Amino acid sequence: MLTRVKTMSEAVRLVQDGQMLAVGGNALHRTPAAFCHELAKLGRKELKGVGAAPGYAMDVLCASESISEVYFGFFGFENEYGLAPGMRKGIQDGKIKAVEGS
Repeated sequence: MLTRVKTMSEAVRLVQDGQMLAVGGNALHRTPAAFCHELAKLGRKELKGVGAAPGYAMDVLCASESISEVYFGFFGFENEYGLAPGMRKGIQDGKIKAVEGS
């Protein structure tokens, strides 16, 4: 029987340049931070990020310039910390296209 279980490094390598990536969790809670850190190390480019309320994990990808478009309802670090800095800088610098859809 074939196993579908993969190590983190095997799973991360499945993501290729230009793909759309849905990131779970909610702002600072239950996010796949370790996965996104590993993905950022690979230097993937032109990813399209999708999440209802992406936060830290996807912001890591924005800060590493892996994300070129992001689709979201709210993208921040809860009320106390404001907008996600990697996403905000990427949008302000014209490197990330933001599509807000609450």
